[in-house]
Amino acid sequence: MRLSILQYSPVWEDRAASRERIRALTEGAELGDWLVLPEMALSGFTMDTKAAAWDEGDHAFFSALSRERRCAVTVGGVRDGRNQALVFGHDGRLAGCYDKRILFSISGEHRSYEPGAEPQVYGVAQGALTVGQLICYELRFPALAWDYAPRVNALCYIASWPAKRAGQWRALLVARAIENQCFVVGANRVGSALGLDYEGGSLLV
Repeated sequence: MRLSILQYSPVWEDRAASRERIRALTEGAELGDWLVLPEMALSGFTMDTKAAAWDEGDHAFFSALSRERRCAVTVGGVRDGRNQALVFGHDGRLAGCYDKRILFSISGEHRSYEPGAEPQVYGVAQGALTVGQLICYELRFPALAWDYAPRVNALCYIASWPAKRAGQWRALLVARAIENQCFVVGANRVGSALGLDYEGGSLLV
C-alpha cells in the first residue's frame, strides 16, 4: 500500500479557506491508499471551540475527497467539544473517530476541550493495515502506544508540533516504532500561528 501525508499550513480559524487550500494541494496529486493530515487541520491548534468546530460542509468535504480519490483519509478536527482524529474509508463513510485523551494543559487545551476515554483501532487499504490512533502531545506517553501494540501493525500520530521541539518529535516517533515493533506515521503541520513556527518533519518510521 502507499501512504500520503499532507504537511501544510491551515488558514488560522478559517475552515472554509483551509478546505480550499487542501483542495488545491490534493488536486492532481497521487494520494495512494491512505492520506493523513495534521491535528485540527482546518482551524489550526486553537482554543476557540466555535472557530474549530466542524459543520456539515467540513464532513462532506472529506467524505467526498476519500470517495472520489478512493483512499482512506485520517484528519484532525473538532466535534462535540473534543479534539478528534476522524477516519473516512475509501467509500467516503466515517470509519472511525478518536478523541484525544491527554490534553495539552500548557496551552489550556484542558479548559477548552473534553478528553476522550477510549482507544481507536481501524483498518485502511481494505484492512491491509491495522492502525492505532493518537494525537500530538500523546506521543510523549509511551503507555498509550503499548496498549495498542498487540492489536495493530501501525501507530498514527497527527500533530501541531512546534519547530523548537522538532528534535523531540523525531526522536519520540522513532522510539515508539522501536518499542512497539510496528510502523509509526507522524503527520505534522508547517507555517506559523500565534507566534509559533512549525516545520513539519512528517515521516513514516
